[in-house]
Amino acid sequence: MAKPYEMTTAKRVVSSLMAVAARMGLGNFAVLTTTGHKSGTRRAVTVAPIREGDVEYLVSPYGDSAWVRNARAHPEASLRRGREERRVRLVEVTGHKAALVKRYHEREAFARQFMDVPGDATEADFAAVPERFPIFRVDHSG
Repeated sequence: MAKPYEMTTAKRVVSSLMAVAARMGLGNFAVLTTTGHKSGTRRAVTVAPIREGDVEYLVSPYGDSAWVRNARAHPEASLRRGREERRVRLVEVTGHKAALVKRYHEREAFARQFMDVPGDATEADFAAVPERFPIFRVDHSG
């Protein structure tokens, strides 16, 4: 089983730096703003979108996290990178997604330690645990 993601002071600092990078349009980062599934309050989190062709996806390396529960309850969201903010609709992906999660695992070193697969994981390793990594396709709402 994957190690639980615990927010420590060091991780708060890293998360804050990633959010600053996203707001400046740097790196692979973007700020996802969802509506809280219980509170109805707008919630922002830094994410690292990944592309497959012309399609953009969000992978949750931490499993059923708060933003995942929010997206399931309220799929309308916004995604901001630099000065560009887009209204989006998040559509959960089911079925074959192991190759996409493997690419995310290879690219996002920080998240690897929480993904409960070996460092040299194959696509089959990810196919064996698909429920651990929710994925959402980012559809543009206009």
